[in-house]
This record gives sequence, C-alpha cells and structure tokens, in this order.
Amino acid sequence: MHVIDIGHTAMMVPMAGAIAVWLMSGRAWKLGSCWCLIFAAGLGLVALSKISFLGWGLSVPALGFKALSGHAWRTAAVLPVLFFVLLQGAPDTWRKRGFAFGVVLSIGLGVLLIVFRFHTTSEVLASLLLGVAAGRVFVHLSATLPAPVANPQAVAISLLTFFIICSLKPSAINHRLVDVALYFSGRDHPYRWTCDVDVCAARQHAPLNGASKADLRRSG
Repeated sequence: MHVIDIGHTAMMVPMAGAIAVWLMSGRAWKLGSCWCLIFAAGLGLVALSKISFLGWGLSVPALGFKALSGHAWRTAAVLPVLFFVLLQGAPDTWRKRGFAFGVVLSIGLGVLLIVFRFHTTSEVLASLLLGVAAGRVFVHLSATLPAPVANPQAVAISLLTFFIICSLKPSAINHRLVDVALYFSGRDHPYRWTCDVDVCAARQHAPLNGASKADLRRSG
C-alpha cells in the first residue's frame, strides 16, 4: 500500500461511513444525515467531472485541468472532519487544531499526487479547496445542530461499519465511470488522459473496445 492510497475510495468511503455511524450512534441524527449528504454530493461532483471528460472531453487545457482528483477531494473532506469528530469532548481550540491537522495531511497527499504526476496542480488544488469547503460546511452545521451523546459502544459500532464497507469493495465504483461516460456520450472509446500523467488507478479490470482502461491512466 502506497501513502497515496490513503485517499483511495477503498479507504475514504468506509471512513466516511464510520463517521456517519459514530454521529448517529450518539443520536445526532440530523448531523449524521447532513454529513452523508455532504459526502455524497462531493463524490457525485468528482464523478461528474470525470465522466464529463471521459465522455465529452470537457476540460480546461490552459490550466491543465481535466477532472477533479478523487484522492485529493476525499482526504480533504474526510480527514479534517474525522479529527474534528474524534475531539468532540475537547475544547473548541483543540477541535479546530484537529481540523487544521487533517487539512495539512490532505495537502501533503495532494503534493504527492502532483510530484508523482498522478494529477496536475490545478486538479489537485481545485479538489483540495472543494474538500476543505465540504468539511467547513460540516463544522458550521455541527455548531447549530445537536451534538452526538457520548456512547461507549460508538467506537465498536464505527469500526464494524468501517470493515463492513471495506468488505463491499466500494472502489469497484471507479471502474463504472468509463462505462457510464460511454453510455451517455454514445462514443465507442473514452477520451484519454495525457500520457505524461501516470495514474495510481490504472489498476482497472477489463479492457474496453479497442482501448484498455489502463490507457486512461488514472481514476483517482
């Protein structure tokens, strides 16, 4: 496992699910539901950006932008919220520091994505900004909605949720983006990522007609 894989769907989706269960097990139903909506909306936006490029070639060549980075968005949205939630019983100052620490970690992963040429600077920067914005929305809502009640079983339930979602292999969703793009665009082949961008996620399943998914060069 590479450090960059921390931002993979297989890690971040189960972690986001564990956060939701943590909140709901403490009877913070509204806050947990809001977190699910925030995370789902962000994932949808990332997927839409990828489908738009794969199916129609929508991009901003001047900025080297083709699609949002799922790895960068997920880490920027999940890690700050994770530390913020874990420090629930701590003073507000420490909770803010926890959030900031999560942001720093996500920026570090974003830098690695650029250094190893998994994504361009514009793609990573846009994804990080959107991810942090999603986390900030959650923090704002947490100040207005009821906080979760301390529950000794929350840790066990959240860990169980994490492993259950992991067993469902949520990363398989990534493989469907190309299929969805081709279906709606009516194309036989997807637009390809430039060959100078090497993707962690060319770990794809079966080849497409005439163009292997490995040729797409990335899915994170």
